[in-house]
Amino acid sequence: MAFFCLCLTTYAGSLTGIKVVQAGATEVPKPDKIKDDWAANWVHDQLAAALQDTGFQVGDSPIQAKVILDEFTSGSFAKRFVIGMGAGRSSITASLVIEDKASGKQLTAVRIHVRGGLIFSSYEDGNSQRREAENSFRQKLVEEIERMK
Repeated sequence: MAFFCLCLTTYAGSLTGIKVVQAGATEVPKPDKIKDDWAANWVHDQLAAALQDTGFQVGDSPIQAKVILDEFTSGSFAKRFVIGMGAGRSSITASLVIEDKASGKQLTAVRIHVRGGLIFSSYEDGNSQRREAENSFRQKLVEEIERMK
């Protein structure tokens, strides 16, 4: 089970009536906080899939969804084992941003933070921890996009 926290500035209905949304490139303002070089591409793919899962077509559109990726780490087995109590868990921190490219206005922004599970976390390897965080991140994207419909 993953732990997550949301700081919302979501506006319900900000995607009402929209059928096609462009999945913009993932922005990485602090590359040193991203431990895996494939993370930005993976996040973009998850955004496109989440848009499709919620009934949107992904393509050229004046409405763009993008993710600003602040942190992506598989965690540290050593910290989980030695320190325990949740230290060293995998985590993903990002913002989902919806913009109207025509007007240049931001329609909504949602902060998403997910972490790998706490139960038995000191015995899980980095891949298991990362997968938990990844699955939670994808689910949070879907939930937040649904709220905007």
